[in-house]
Amino acid sequence: MTSTPFPAAGPVRRVVHRRHWGAWIFGGAVLLALGLILRAAISSKVIDLGVFFQYVFSKNILIGASHSVMLGTVALLLAVAVGLLVAMMRVSGNPILVGFAATYVYLFRGTPMLIQLIFWFNAFPIMFPSLYLAIPFTGIVLLDMPMTQFITPYAAALAGLSLAEGAYMAEIIRGGFLAVDAGQRDAARAIGMSRALVMRKVVIPQAARIVVPATGNQYIMLLKSTSLASAIGYLELLRITTDIYAANFRVVELLAVAGFWFLVMTAFATVLQTLLEKRYPHR
Repeated sequence: MTSTPFPAAGPVRRVVHRRHWGAWIFGGAVLLALGLILRAAISSKVIDLGVFFQYVFSKNILIGASHSVMLGTVALLLAVAVGLLVAMMRVSGNPILVGFAATYVYLFRGTPMLIQLIFWFNAFPIMFPSLYLAIPFTGIVLLDMPMTQFITPYAAALAGLSLAEGAYMAEIIRGGFLAVDAGQRDAARAIGMSRALVMRKVVIPQAARIVVPATGNQYIMLLKSTSLASAIGYLELLRITTDIYAANFRVVELLAVAGFWFLVMTAFATVLQTLLEKRYPHR
């Protein structure tokens, strides 16, 4: 048996990667544009860093930032509760509940959030002049006060943001429900679990993991949307910033201060979202 010699090795060919000149040209144009903007900002002295650092950690600014975080966080918790209830209505199969939930989502997603905040602050006290609560057949009055005392700027902002965001959360949670395999529902019903028990033990725990990324994005949007509460007089970050630059006319510096704290809030929400995604992965 004769051995067959290996074929002679040919010349080594070098792999040449294709150059994406379009992407490099576009990247260079972006860097050039950023450089021109930075140069214009420096040459025009659009911002005085001394004024910026004077106010960035001032007491009033920190109070406004804390108010924004508190309002956005509480509004998100209420929006998740509202969204969960509305989403369960949408998948209930009851035509009355389905119609009510669909109408709610349509109205609150279809109108600007600023209009809703102004409505709660102005129109609601006119519709219901007083808040009266008593125990029937006893004559015991638990609460009797003008609605204008109850609908404060904070209450109106919380109601407007929570209900508006609840419409978005309802669709996010409903998408999470639909993402759970229908076979799991059928299997749970086959072993005798009720519809409510299937929803609580099978669907909601899995849907909760699915909606975590979208909920984090909504939290970031809601923190920024707290600036709309300045229109009804709530002392959040933008309102306090506006009051300060209305007195000293340092508009750009104070807006930069507000932008800085909104970026800090966004970073906080992003870190929280990342931790939750690692703690409760989708799969």
